[in-house]
Amino acid sequence: MNPNRPKSLRSLTFCALLIAMSIVFSRVFSISTGFLRFNLGSLPVVLAAVLFGPAAGFAVGAIADIIGGVLAGYAINPLITLGAGAVGLFAGLGWRYLPARRDGVRLAGGILLGHVIGSMILNSLALWLFYGYPWSVLAARIPNALILSVAEWFLMRALLANHSLMAAARGSLNGRRSE
Repeated sequence: MNPNRPKSLRSLTFCALLIAMSIVFSRVFSISTGFLRFNLGSLPVVLAAVLFGPAAGFAVGAIADIIGGVLAGYAINPLITLGAGAVGLFAGLGWRYLPARRDGVRLAGGILLGHVIGSMILNSLALWLFYGYPWSVLAARIPNALILSVAEWFLMRALLANHSLMAAARGSLNGRRSE
């Protein structure tokens, strides 16, 4: 039996749960004002990026956007899907490679980087290109992304402090590997 299989199966299962959470957070628990939407759909994406790496963060963000869009009856916009994945990718890259000594600073930098590139740049570009939103209207997305980044930072700090969650994600129970 492959020794990596239980860990990869556990990671895949966690990522599937995070995809489902992202869909629920962004589609059900959402406040929409037309072109602005306040939700925590990126929180599971960032969690996947921190726990399992930038590629997992990208996959969770992109797959959640595709499935959520299909369930809501929307046509899939590849640039918006790329933006959703970019939030996870850049949050994970920031978490892993920013040179800060404190985890909170690396986490804040990663989340902010993910939202700047994914939400502010790629998604705003998609809304301008495909739907004709003027840049003056899209400027309102900047405080939205900043507020969501701060909220996600606080929630991620609480989640990362939860030792049971971290042990389950790593595949251990009380310091021992669970079988």
